[in-house]
Amino acid sequence: MGVYKLQKLGIKVGMFGNETTFLDVLNELVKFDPRLGIDSVEDLVNALSKSGYNDDMAKDLCMQELDGEDADDEEDPEIDWGDQMYCRQAGK
Repeated sequence: MGVYKLQKLGIKVGMFGNETTFLDVLNELVKFDPRLGIDSVEDLVNALSKSGYNDDMAKDLCMQELDGEDADDEEDPEIDWGDQMYCRQAGK
């Protein structure tokens, strides 16, 4: 691999550059929240592309690593109140 200069960053990439690989450059540009359990762009791509990127994969990753829970399972007093008003209106 040769040495490449990235003008906007003012760095060189390659054996004698500021960064050795372009993945190193991306990892420096993109910061990951440690709660996600992902340390690099490569880890993120692997986590999201096991069967091709889709929102379900992103959901699974976030739910698993960020201790997600289904908010629909929680009781919502406003919904209960609305249901009660509907029943009263309907004469139930």
